[in-house]
Amino acid sequence: MSEAYRPNPDRLLAGIKKEESERVRGHFRVFFGMCPGVGKTYAMLKAALEQVQQGTDLVVGVVETHGRKETEELLAGLELLPRKDIVYKDTVLKEMDLDAILARKPRLVLVDELAHTNAPGSRHPKRYQDVIELLEAGIDVYSTVNVQHLESRADLVQQITGVKIQERIPDSVLDLANQIELIDISAQGLLKRMKEGKVYQGDRAVRAEENFFKETHLTALRELALRYTAEQVDQDLQNQMIVQQIQGPWNTQERLLVAVSHSPFAARLIRATRRMAFSLEAPWIALHIETEVRLSAEDQSRLLKNLNLARELGAEVVSVKNHNIAESIREISHERNVTQIIMGRPQQGWWDRLKGQGSLLDQLVSKSSDVDVHIIRQQEDSKVRKAKWKALVFDSPLTSYWYSFCALLGVSFVNGLAVPVIGYRSVGFVFLLSMILIGLVTTLGPVLFAATLSALIWNFFFIPPAMTFAISQPEDVMMCLSYFLVALLSGVLADRIRTRDRDLESREKRTRVLYELVREFASAMSVLDVSLAASQSLERIVNGKVKILLTDEDGDLLRKSVNDIKVDDKDFALALWAFENNRHAGWKTETLSESRCLAVPLKAKERSVGVLLFYPREKDSLTLDQQHILENVSAQTAMALDRLRLQKSAEKTKVLEASENLHQALLNTVSHELRTPLTAIIGSASAMADKNLSSQELVRDQLVEDIMDSSLRLNQVVENLLDMSRLNSGALQLKKEWIDLNDLISGIPSKMGRLAAQHKISIVNSVETVYARVDERLIEHVLLNLLSNAVRYAPSGSTITLSLERNGGPLISVKDEGPGIPESHLKKIFEAFYRVPGSKTGGVGLGLAIVKALVEAHGGEVYAQNRQASLGAEFFIKLPYEKPPQDLTGES
Repeated sequence: MSEAYRPNPDRLLAGIKKEESERVRGHFRVFFGMCPGVGKTYAMLKAALEQVQQGTDLVVGVVETHGRKETEELLAGLELLPRKDIVYKDTVLKEMDLDAILARKPRLVLVDELAHTNAPGSRHPKRYQDVIELLEAGIDVYSTVNVQHLESRADLVQQITGVKIQERIPDSVLDLANQIELIDISAQGLLKRMKEGKVYQGDRAVRAEENFFKETHLTALRELALRYTAEQVDQDLQNQMIVQQIQGPWNTQERLLVAVSHSPFAARLIRATRRMAFSLEAPWIALHIETEVRLSAEDQSRLLKNLNLARELGAEVVSVKNHNIAESIREISHERNVTQIIMGRPQQGWWDRLKGQGSLLDQLVSKSSDVDVHIIRQQEDSKVRKAKWKALVFDSPLTSYWYSFCALLGVSFVNGLAVPVIGYRSVGFVFLLSMILIGLVTTLGPVLFAATLSALIWNFFFIPPAMTFAISQPEDVMMCLSYFLVALLSGVLADRIRTRDRDLESREKRTRVLYELVREFASAMSVLDVSLAASQSLERIVNGKVKILLTDEDGDLLRKSVNDIKVDDKDFALALWAFENNRHAGWKTETLSESRCLAVPLKAKERSVGVLLFYPREKDSLTLDQQHILENVSAQTAMALDRLRLQKSAEKTKVLEASENLHQALLNTVSHELRTPLTAIIGSASAMADKNLSSQELVRDQLVEDIMDSSLRLNQVVENLLDMSRLNSGALQLKKEWIDLNDLISGIPSKMGRLAAQHKISIVNSVETVYARVDERLIEHVLLNLLSNAVRYAPSGSTITLSLERNGGPLISVKDEGPGIPESHLKKIFEAFYRVPGSKTGGVGLGLAIVKALVEAHGGEVYAQNRQASLGAEFFIKLPYEKPPQDLTGES
């Protein structure tokens, strides 16, 4: 394989590693669609039946038929693994049994709805994580997913449909897929299926068609699905071409490349390429090749303008360093699968003609016959060529020429002393050595100056006849001319080595900074960490100051930078323009170029997350290499900030999901707890309205008793809900006062009333008076909740003991003779809405949570344990000790 077609080693290694990992992992096939109802599950089951007919060992992990008869008929012929029951908040949820699948170890498993959120208590919070574990175990997986569940498309889907998708998967999950099969259907076809009841049933279908399933929404979602699939196919093709070392390009998709230089005609090339790319609807690349030719400040400024113009017009800007322009263009073209190259008519110098090398166009056409090359006409301008030679030779500071002159004077003085000993011919070797040393420490201009001056000095002062430029011997003439050429070439080569060494050092510095920055970003936990790391890294390299402005939760640009420094009105207006237009603006650009700073939008995948403001300390302080570093750091910063945003969004989603589950559980439980006593009250009241029943005294008394019991139970539920609401809102205020705890616990049984009618409550007072500074009403409520909990679980006729003792501080305990509490649940029973699985029904699950909150509000602690000597549980309340005032104790 020729050098021109040698693949990028990093991309080749990445492709090989991906192939190796795919050989170890199971095969992952995804059935992809624009929305529910397109037939993904149906297509997956059809493909599964084909595999079964071929003898594949296949099981169904989970498939949701949604009541569709055609899907259920296909499922009937497949082996189904039973789902796993997970108890959560008294509700039994059925999830895919991951352990059963791993134990069964089939060749292929069907896992429907890849974006599904697993029930709390599952091994993984998301179903796609189950799929990854199956793949890593070597099991093939068929799965389904819609485009709206992709994380990168979530914001766009919300903008299109107005619906925020809660269940999302990272795009990297689909990157693991060996095959993505698009299940496509037109919007009209899907709406027809909707009307036929093949997607949703009844009122749900009507609501869906009026909201999410509008024709415009479906058409936009279909385009998203088609584009994503096309992008994945194109990426797979490029990876295969790299790994298999296929010499592209293949014209599966047009991709343009324009060569950009510091020429004033480059802007015309860029605009022409933009027009071609727009008409072809193709991506395009602006390639700049940095050679060993040093550019003047004017040329560098023009080059930056050209690259900024390409970036603003939508190009992907690529910059590489190589002395061979044609080779670089060929390498990038084949690496990026470019199909068309656009360039200006290259100029061929006399040296290229003498070598027979041909122009840049000749080299590209002769070795890139599979890529179309477009030449854009341009006008010749001799001023540009003169400027090039001026930049090449005389673009060095005067001090460099002065140092070269002084060095030659010193060498000439030494040669003058040594010439009687070594002879005038050896003097030339001393001059040649000095030329090499000068070339190592200075630039090309002073080297040419020193080569010419040293040849003249050697001729005038040392070659006979001395003190004249005439040379008597022909061999001395040849020697002097040879010296001049050798000195010139030695100096040029030394300067070239020095330039390349400087380039390598610059590249190493840039790589080191980016590596350190990525490492800091990986460990950053906040937006402030990311922004400070980016600004500090940039300020170490570029000659200027950096400020970063970020967006608020609504996506609006904030006026203050992350380190709370407010920018002035002009700078903020510049940043706002760059943010809203997603383009560079300010210093060194075509937009608001008189500004004192450069505004670089921080572009993430779908939107800008902020603006980076660069304030140069000098007018022309930013080199092209530093510009590349600024672009790279800006891109890395945007990615890191977007990662934190997605992390925060995922955390909010988890909180919302937990809140929704909690809300649903609360509604289910509270509705049951309210319905039961209300039903009893209504039933008893209805019976009392019956004159035949109400006339019987015994029946009437029983009905009244039932109404009282149900009312007490209902009142307790409402009080617990109100107390928890006050605790969560912070509205609960403690009204502490000194009380005798012996008196408090002695009055508790009477407060329980009929709730403890079937149990015996034993009061064990302390032998000494125990004072405590507490809110009497709230502590009484705590004890009533503990006793109510004991009554609910202890068998009828058993004894519940309420005791008080002094153990450093007041210690209250409640002991019952119930079944006790499983050891694994002792720490969880004080959580809100938590109930031990399999326990008796009744109660909202707030009583013990309120006990814990009220006791801790007093600075105390509450804990539970199982009784050692007998059955039952034991709850302890330990209040902080405070010395009571003397007027209570009677001490003097």
